Order: sequence, then C-alpha cells, then structure tokens
Amino acid sequence: MTHTMQLVLGSKTYMQMIVKRATTPVRLLKDAEKDRDFATLDLTGEIAFVAPLRGTILAHYGTVPQTGYVYMMYFKLTDEEAPVFEKQAQALVAEADRLEGCSAMVLMRTDNPQREYLLLSAWADKLAVFTAKNTPLFAPVMAFTKRAQESFGYHQAFYTIVDPYHPDHAIKPEAVEEN
Repeated sequence: MTHTMQLVLGSKTYMQMIVKRATTPVRLLKDAEKDRDFATLDLTGEIAFVAPLRGTILAHYGTVPQTGYVYMMYFKLTDEEAPVFEKQAQALVAEADRLEGCSAMVLMRTDNPQREYLLLSAWADKLAVFTAKNTPLFAPVMAFTKRAQESFGYHQAFYTIVDPYHPDHAIKPEAVEEN
C-alpha cells in the first residue's frame, strides 16, 4: 500500500471521467443515503486533483474491493486529543480483521495544518458497518465522534462502490469531454 491516499467529491459525470481515465487504482463512490453525491477514491494518491482531501496513511488493513460499501469518518481534533485518537484508531485498524464483513480499513491524517483525520473502512454489506460501530472494539474510536462534534468537527459519509461502466452509470454523450 502507498503512503498517501486522496478523495475528491464532485458530480457523477466528472467522477466517472476521472475513474475511466485513471491509470492507477481508483473507486467510484455513490452516496448510499442521498443517492446523488459522488466521489472518487484514489488509493495511490497519484492523480492530480485541484482540491482533494489528501493525506498520509498512518495505518491500513486489507484492500478496498471493487464492490461493496465504504464508510468514512472525518475527525477534526485538538492538539491534545490527536495523539490519543491516533493510538486508538491505529489499534482499531490493527484489529479490523476481527470485524465481520470488514474488508479494508485505513487511517489517514490529512495534509491540512489542522489535526484532521479520515478513518475509511470497506464493507461487504450495509448492516455490517452499523453492527461493527457498536462493538467494544470500535468503542474507543466512537468516543472521539462526540468529542470532535463538540470541538472542531466530525462528519460521516456512507458510500456504495459502483461500477463506472455499468449502464446505470453510463456517461451521457453530451457530457463526454472532447480530446
């Protein structure tokens, strides 16, 4: 696994073009709740994006599959909380193989100057995510969701990994960019 990873949000058409043109491992993500927001997950950190959420990988387990679900937790923490959070999150990633249905987990510290982290996990099904979040293994990290909400910020997002070539996600001819 590389040392960096990045995520960019945007329209379905734009995200599909990025995925289809990429020469490195990427995933097209569709918001599983709103069903209209899309993202591209660049697992190598090599694609040139204008404003990605980019960072250094601190811990990882497994590989993000071609299908399934991706759950992301964004934490903005104080300087005092950050080292404790890193230790707890790294311990969770090290034990992620014990979470049923979890195929990958990555802890990333963003390149932003603030103490900002992304905990990304990949799952076989929707229920597995919510079951795992309520386990004792996940509890130390879940404590930081409330802390982050009360201080600098916390956000979560749930995506479906979609096939950019599937007919349901076909690029409309008028949206294709000319070379």
